Amino acid sequence: MSDNASPERSSREAQAPRENPYYPYGEPPLAYGEPEGLDLKQLFGILRRRRAVILSTVVLITTLAVLVGLLMTPKYTATALVMIDPRKEKIINVEEVLQGLNPDTYVVETQIKLIASRAHAEQVMERLRLFDDPEFNVAAREGSRELQLRFGGIWEKLANYLPEGLLVAVGIAEEPTREELALQPILAREAAIAAFLNNLRVRQEGRSYVIAISFTSVDPAKAARVANTVAQLYVESQRQAKVEATQEASSWLAERLETLRQEVVAKERAVEEFRARFGLVAAKGRTLTEQELADLNRELAQARADLAAKRAKLEQIRAMRGQGLDAVADVIASPVIINLRQQEAMLLKTEAEMRTLYGEKHPKMQQLLNEKESLRRKIQDEVNRIIRNLQNEVNVAAARVRSLERDLDKLTNLTEEQRKKLVRLRQLEREAQASRQLYEAFLQRFKETREQAEVVKSDARVISEAAPPESPSTPGPTLFAAVGFVGSSMLGVLLALLLERLDSGLRSGRQIEAELGLPFFGLVPKLERLKRNQKPHQYLMEKPLSAYAEAIRSIFTSLQLSDVDEPPKLVLVTSSIPQEGKTTLAVSLAVFAARSSQRTLLMDLDLRHPSIQRELGFEPETGFVEYMAGERELEEVIRHHRETGVDYLPIRKQTPNPTDLLGSRKMKQLLAELKEKYDFVVIDSAPLLGVTDSRILARLADKVLFAVRWDKTDAETARNALDTLRDVRADIAGAVLTLVDVKKHAQYGYGDVGQYYGKYQKYYHN
Repeated sequence: MSDNASPERSSREAQAPRENPYYPYGEPPLAYGEPEGLDLKQLFGILRRRRAVILSTVVLITTLAVLVGLLMTPKYTATALVMIDPRKEKIINVEEVLQGLNPDTYVVETQIKLIASRAHAEQVMERLRLFDDPEFNVAAREGSRELQLRFGGIWEKLANYLPEGLLVAVGIAEEPTREELALQPILAREAAIAAFLNNLRVRQEGRSYVIAISFTSVDPAKAARVANTVAQLYVESQRQAKVEATQEASSWLAERLETLRQEVVAKERAVEEFRARFGLVAAKGRTLTEQELADLNRELAQARADLAAKRAKLEQIRAMRGQGLDAVADVIASPVIINLRQQEAMLLKTEAEMRTLYGEKHPKMQQLLNEKESLRRKIQDEVNRIIRNLQNEVNVAAARVRSLERDLDKLTNLTEEQRKKLVRLRQLEREAQASRQLYEAFLQRFKETREQAEVVKSDARVISEAAPPESPSTPGPTLFAAVGFVGSSMLGVLLALLLERLDSGLRSGRQIEAELGLPFFGLVPKLERLKRNQKPHQYLMEKPLSAYAEAIRSIFTSLQLSDVDEPPKLVLVTSSIPQEGKTTLAVSLAVFAARSSQRTLLMDLDLRHPSIQRELGFEPETGFVEYMAGERELEEVIRHHRETGVDYLPIRKQTPNPTDLLGSRKMKQLLAELKEKYDFVVIDSAPLLGVTDSRILARLADKVLFAVRWDKTDAETARNALDTLRDVRADIAGAVLTLVDVKKHAQYGYGDVGQYYGKYQKYYHN
């Protein structure tokens, strides 16, 4: 109990972190706390321990992979290459109706989708009559069933070897309904197209303009034929699309041309009719009225200029009349004036000569003067006549200007009306001109398109035809075996690591101390080679130098040293759940103590499931319950086992109130009396989880020895059981790992004593 604990243990528990009662000795080791990682040693240890799982996985999956490879029909893949030509040949310099492909990334991807489309596949299958090919048409295969299989692939091949009734019974296939039978031709066609597309692969070769068309088939010649047909049909479809577009454009242009021609004729007729209706006859781009108006304006301008010139001349003559008109051109140019001036000159000459001969009064001189005066009057009369002529010319010119102005006013009024008509005429002419230009453009395009139809070429061409492949493209059994082996090895390792990760069983003393916060007293090897009906305690007596005996000796010594000042006399052996080896441990511990000259008593206080009598091999006549009921004395219920030298207190019958019985005052008195009488008392109690009996006994015992089954009991279960002991303040001496598989334990490499049980056989006599 806690009252009997040593001062060292009490101080050690006082120093333990309160927030983590399972680690009273400090922080848990890294290996069992927060792992830093998995080193190579641990990895190899896991692989060695889980080699059965790994080998089973490898053998199973590799075998299945080989079977799949053997059952798979070899298939062959043939590839044809098609190039989208970026160059455009221009035999005639006309614009194409359907523009050529611009081979950028998006166009190439679009052409790939076109080649792998359902419509294109259907055309290829129709041309090669593949809808009747058994490879694509399931109904055309020999021995084909009307049943519909739920699974395809390899299951379809396996189903051929099974009867139809069995396939329907196990759910692999189902019988078609009447509606499904009616739809079977359509469904078969769709299934054939789907199978064809599943075997067709279209891809771009790197970043080039080349498209690779691959087809896979069980027949190499068929694979090459289909790949070539897919490529050729694609190239043909490209050219045919351009031819059809050109022909369609030519037909449309021809229809449109006739419509435009009729429209041009109608608009030009409308122009001529409008021109004739309103007298808008054109001459050199102008109407007659406009031409006449222009001529009249020109005449009027000339008449006005002539009038102005004559008026200027008349004014000049009038202005110079008093000064002399000899400088006037008209006067000078007048023949009469010229003649008179000549006569005047002769008279002046004669006068000059006669003045020297005659005087002023001479008759000849008088006659000469009279002639001279007469001549001046004639000159003056001629000048006046010239002036009158100029005045008449001015009057005539003015009259002509007035006449022209009147004609111009009349013609101007007529032209304004025609101009309004001309606006409408110009509009009609523009419409007619636009229609004519459109008609001529369509006519030119029609002739170009008709010529182009003869030289249309495809934008794609086959640069490499597919040849029948010599070797299959599908992997054989060897490759399946290699892939299956590698994949199964990786899967096996992952499963091993997963199982190791999910395995939470306690296996070592370091785990006991780290996870449960208890001192580790040792581990008890599992005895695999017992004789017939031989019990572990009998093996202990027969092999005192065995590893099993050494383990019990170590536990017994640890118990004695758990409290040096007051070694425990009353030890309770318990566990979390049943089947953890606590009874075997209790019996072996009692037998070892008795063999060590200790007065030893073995008590069976598992009132619900007593096991001591089974281990020692006897059937008690009376026992603990009878003593507690006062029906027997203590000496009557305690028996001595002659083979082992152990006194034992068995259980003969059960009681309806075990907790009341174990917690009674008489129970305390019994244990006190036994401690006085014996050197070492071992109590085998019930498991802690599920019943409360062991909690009561734990408070009465000096020490509690906690049994943990190796690799089976997980840390959480053990902690829950220890919580029940700590709740009643039981003095837990330590924990023991039971039923340890020594060989398997050594594989974990914990470095404890269990690892050396298997290695140092010469130190033990097993």
